Amino acid sequence: MKRLNVLPRSIRGKILVSFFVCIVIPIGTIFYNYYMSSGKVVMDEARRGNEEAHRQVVGNMDDLTERVLKASNLIMNDPEFIEFLESDDDWETSYLSLRRYNNIQQKLVNIRDILLGSDAIIAVIDDRGYVHSTASGPNNRSKEKALFEALKKESWTEAAIARKGWPVWQYPYAGEIGKLTGVDEPYFTLSRWIGGSQREGADLLMIGIPGSVFFGTQPKGGGSFLLTDGQGNLLGGSSPLNVEQTARLLQNIKVADEQPDAGTNDSIGDYSVTSREIPRLGWRVIQLVPEKLFWQELGGLRNQSILWLIGVSFLFSIVFIYFMIRFTKPLQQLVRSMNRLGDGDLQAYVEVRGDDEVAIVGKHYNRMLKRLQQLITRLSKEQQRKEEARFQALQAQINPHFLFNTLNSIKWMATLSGADHVSGMITNLGRLLEYTMRTQQEVVTLEEELTHLKVYLDLQKIRFHDNVQFEINVRDELVSNAILKFTLQPIVENAIIHGGRTPLTIRIRGEETEQGLELTVSDDGIGIAEAKLRELSGQLNQEHARYSGIGIHNVNERIKLHFGREFGLRMSSVIGEGTIVEVLLPRLDNPSLADEVSFPRTAERKENDS
Repeated sequence: MKRLNVLPRSIRGKILVSFFVCIVIPIGTIFYNYYMSSGKVVMDEARRGNEEAHRQVVGNMDDLTERVLKASNLIMNDPEFIEFLESDDDWETSYLSLRRYNNIQQKLVNIRDILLGSDAIIAVIDDRGYVHSTASGPNNRSKEKALFEALKKESWTEAAIARKGWPVWQYPYAGEIGKLTGVDEPYFTLSRWIGGSQREGADLLMIGIPGSVFFGTQPKGGGSFLLTDGQGNLLGGSSPLNVEQTARLLQNIKVADEQPDAGTNDSIGDYSVTSREIPRLGWRVIQLVPEKLFWQELGGLRNQSILWLIGVSFLFSIVFIYFMIRFTKPLQQLVRSMNRLGDGDLQAYVEVRGDDEVAIVGKHYNRMLKRLQQLITRLSKEQQRKEEARFQALQAQINPHFLFNTLNSIKWMATLSGADHVSGMITNLGRLLEYTMRTQQEVVTLEEELTHLKVYLDLQKIRFHDNVQFEINVRDELVSNAILKFTLQPIVENAIIHGGRTPLTIRIRGEETEQGLELTVSDDGIGIAEAKLRELSGQLNQEHARYSGIGIHNVNERIKLHFGREFGLRMSSVIGEGTIVEVLLPRLDNPSLADEVSFPRTAERKENDS
């Protein structure tokens, strides 16, 4: 049965699928659970906030009640005020009485402004028929008398006289005192009888606070307050409920068994109810807030939270995709380069950045590609050498004995003709050819190489008419050392060609060192310029270099390939004094042993690894 492959082939696709399965789906599940479970949490939090706001309102009411009580105590316990009420002074005719009257008026205003605020009103009903208040009163005596009589008829006056100085709280109050301020709203008032009057009648004090100031900030979202007394009777406020629901709500609050400073939380209809007592009054403030407000807040907060979460998740997803593309881009480049290599493009290198695992793979790929190019180049060169060897083999099919017999015939003809010097040259040439055609042996002894060199030098002496002299100084124990064939002859030939003057002396010296055998070929020619010498010395250490001393370069490469990179040639020269070429070889007495040592493979492998 064929297996169904649901994953994409590319690594980017697999990472995206993994991200979707491991990140997106779990986060989506969390979002869904949060959305479903956050309703109750947000609703409870909104109710707690609403209850805290209600507690603050009730606290402000209680604080205002205390300040109203303090203001009344300051007035009732002021000796100057009591003395003013008991005196018979007429401030309309006496200047001193007028000053006392103005002081009393100013005290009332100061007490109002300091403790209650400018919206409040303080009024004192003088049993002499006067009304002293912080508001602007009647502007003539007849109107003030009418106001006095109207106030005497209001119900709170009897209650205040009956309480004998104890405070009488009232809400709502809409009598004559409130009309003095010109504010069309009910007042929260305190009324007290002022004791100490020796005349018949009564002096009364009233302090009024506008209902809007007493209740403070109204509940938001269409909510409202209800105010009940200690018996549960409704004093004021506006109820959004119908009559039946309002009655049931008041009954429930009345029968609730609660502590004086504890609140009551409930709901009726579409409203959430919070009830709390004002400690100094014993009254209860009921707050009704529509529950749709909570759901609106819930929806707003929840939707805002969801939008934030979605926005942050989307942002992090974009960042993740950006970094995923950035991190996988080198892999795609590597795959494209491999595909190009598979199509035969040997220049399909990959750009490597950083030091991570992908960069390491890229470096190894580039190194492999470079080695592959080197291998192909080497195989090409080997194939070329095979072709050349095949051509040389065809040339070598000519019988060497034919050449030797021909040279021998010329030699005897020169001898019979009396040309002994020609016979000697032909003899040396034959020896040189014989040494050259010994292709089966690449490594010879130093003695054989020097013998071949002497034959070559004899021919050069004849050519240059003895203007080129040679000195060879090699100890006998060194002549058995292994050396590559045709090592010294190219060096000597370069010295003759580039010596630059005649007579010319070439010296060959050999000595044993710690590194091996060191052969020195020096001449007393014109030398090599410093810049040219640096160029030649640098080319000796380069592969495939091209310069005029190609023979010396060939010798250096043959030594390094056969014996190792630590062996080879070194050049030095001084203008006007000559040139020195040093040949460093390993100390091997047996040429056959030199053929068995794997110098070139080791050297070549080190070169490739580097």
